[in-house]
Amino acid sequence: MPCVTVDQRPENDSTTIMSTSKCSHLPTEIQMSILEFLAEDARHAVSTLQYDEAWRCYAQFLLPAILVNRDWSARGTNLLWREPFTPALASVQPQRRQYYADKVQSIGLYLYRQDHVECPTAFAKLSFPQLRRLEINSCPPWMKLDLRPYLSSSITSFTMLGCPHLPNSLLDLIAFCCPKLRDVHLDYMAGHHKNEHLVKFLRKCRHLRDFALSSQDGSDFSLDVLETLASRKQLESLYAPVNLISYHSIETVMQRNSRLRPFRNARNLSLSIESRAVRPVLLAAEFLVELELNLADSEHDVFGTIGSFSCLETLEISFSTTERLSIQELQSISGLTRLKELVICGPPSDPYQANGPLLIAHAWTDDDFESWVSSYPNLEKLTFGVRPIASHWISETRLIGKSCPELTTLSMDGIHDIGAWRVSSQPVFPTLLELELGQLKPWPFSTRYVGRNYSWCAETYMRTVLSRPKNMQWGSLS
Repeated sequence: MPCVTVDQRPENDSTTIMSTSKCSHLPTEIQMSILEFLAEDARHAVSTLQYDEAWRCYAQFLLPAILVNRDWSARGTNLLWREPFTPALASVQPQRRQYYADKVQSIGLYLYRQDHVECPTAFAKLSFPQLRRLEINSCPPWMKLDLRPYLSSSITSFTMLGCPHLPNSLLDLIAFCCPKLRDVHLDYMAGHHKNEHLVKFLRKCRHLRDFALSSQDGSDFSLDVLETLASRKQLESLYAPVNLISYHSIETVMQRNSRLRPFRNARNLSLSIESRAVRPVLLAAEFLVELELNLADSEHDVFGTIGSFSCLETLEISFSTTERLSIQELQSISGLTRLKELVICGPPSDPYQANGPLLIAHAWTDDDFESWVSSYPNLEKLTFGVRPIASHWISETRLIGKSCPELTTLSMDGIHDIGAWRVSSQPVFPTLLELELGQLKPWPFSTRYVGRNYSWCAETYMRTVLSRPKNMQWGSLS
């Protein structure tokens, strides 16, 4: 895309004349507020587009403001190039490239894309003095990537994924050049040398608040890495849904450091963990707001420990083995009255897979279920991958609608008797937008549906008992 500059406008442009008389004397704060409003509106408009198309449309949204006059052009151009489409910067004439690089605050090198491969060469002699966010993804083994043009003390967010061939010492360089890092996302692979550099990196990043680890092999945390992460008082968010934390590892770490209070100030945790390790890992994390646990086994109860975190607003528990859930276990988390999102299901990849691990409701009654679900009046999203021990759900779905008036998304496993929904004269889910059910029990619809297939009848019926659903789906009919 061509660069937008003041020199491209004719001197007597009518927009310039209009703006000079009406807009040139606006205070800088008001100009920036208008530009930020246009930028935010543009970001919403292009949210469904990708890459160069999104960048082109974003520029078109800002172009009218950039063409107002020289003041607006300078500030609008700064805003436009704050987070550019990377190849667009590479396509600028070399003598003008640094001018725009000075404005860049966020840049991504997605080197699996052909149009990004030549960007590191184009940027080799540039500097990015205002850069705040740097992302590098999928660097090919043949590429000798030099990060020195990008690294500066202004960077607070860094992501590096799919770059296993880069030297381990690169983390040392990043920690030295970027002392203000607050948000980091890295690949994690087991290995003594990699762990040594990662531990050193974590210790040098004194301002680190959010840390995410991706792993393709699901390696367990080394003891040194686990201890370093658990002991960081400033850490607010840890995303590591694949790397297993075993009971043995956390116990060993606690024996090493008897005064350790793991994740004491954490707000968000996403962990792969043994059920027995849940209590020692979370014992001191009293400020948790979001918690995601991928349980490696079902040998020990986890609901009792989780029920003590009264600040939780999001809770996701994924089981990897067949489990019979008693209502008493669920009652242990009934005190989490602030919950807005609750997920209880099997493996995250496919919680409704027919031959996958099952969660079975054991010894539940309607009164027990209503007593439990009514504890969450603010619930907005519920994913309940639990099947009834009986043949199908009858009144439970209706009780959810009655007890959770703010619910917008419901995903529920098992076979459902939707005929029971007619018991209520009001819409079952007044605010529901998305509905996903495991299966539907065949139900005799009225004679006005004669000649229609069952799927059409079910959808038509649901739209009469629901208020405003946008998306509905269910599995094969029983």
